[in-house]
Amino acid sequence: MITVKEIARLAGVSAKTAERALSGVTKDKRRDAKERAERVRKIAEAHGYRPSELALALRRGSTRTIGFIADILTDQFLSAAVETAIDEAAKQDYKVALQVVRFDKNQTQESMKNLLATGVDGIITSCCSDQLPSLLTHTLETQKYPIFTLCGQSNYDFSSIAADYTQALPQAVESLSKKGHKKITFCLFCGKDIDNIRNENIFLECCKLYGVEPDFRIHDNFRQAASLADQKLPALILYGKYSMRIYQDRCKELNFHADVIGIYNEWTLAAAMNFSLHGIILEQAEAAVRMAVKKTLKQINGDEVEHYHLLARFWTKEKIQSLQIPDLTNQRLFDFH
Repeated sequence: MITVKEIARLAGVSAKTAERALSGVTKDKRRDAKERAERVRKIAEAHGYRPSELALALRRGSTRTIGFIADILTDQFLSAAVETAIDEAAKQDYKVALQVVRFDKNQTQESMKNLLATGVDGIITSCCSDQLPSLLTHTLETQKYPIFTLCGQSNYDFSSIAADYTQALPQAVESLSKKGHKKITFCLFCGKDIDNIRNENIFLECCKLYGVEPDFRIHDNFRQAASLADQKLPALILYGKYSMRIYQDRCKELNFHADVIGIYNEWTLAAAMNFSLHGIILEQAEAAVRMAVKKTLKQINGDEVEHYHLLARFWTKEKIQSLQIPDLTNQRLFDFH
């Protein structure tokens, strides 16, 4: 393939002038400068020259690419999140560079390095803060590099988004208290320390309001959900489709039934239909991912770090069947009503 130096020779200009013309960063607006730039581009096109997209982007100071670090793609939420991020980024003429890290801290570090080496303008990640490589992450934090976490507010000063339970959780507790329960267990998963503390406080307040004894727990392993069935807790609010499946399987073995409220989003909602639940707390997954892309792009353009919360909603058992379940094999999006 023809080189920049050869193009410059044919156009009768310097190699530096040819580079500027081909990268689109020619600053001189004089007529003769424009004519030289046009001559260079025509010669390049005639000889089939294609400059490196990465090299062009680095010269311009932007690759118009966002990195996305996902733990796995076999999860309904993460696979749909990646699709949605690609869709939203494309609306802004951006691309998404994907890295899959399988919950591995070393792989997460390598993936972050790979994305930075390719010059991505910002990174969206589903990883919890304890999975991020501390030294590299702290450096990026100090440099105010745009990073957005879908896993709630992290220990680093990065933008984030999380579900807001301020309306749904009191409604869930009230619903269980009306069935006569005097003690309610609320179980969340580790890795979202700041948001877990926030949700614990909401839970304690609404239990006090409705006169029930609060039992708040944090699990660090999905398998711990089986112990909740072993303890035969009568009223339970449980986070996550994996924990719920393990819990329900154990309940079936024990021939035990409790009043259970699960926490899902529109992409994992189909899993809730497999169980007889008292109700569900439904998070806004698609809106969260779209907001993550939009806010990352704004931060790339100079906006400050911010933490966002999207309202979750409580649905009773009677209303669950009326919810629209997206078929992720044919479509990835549906309106959150």
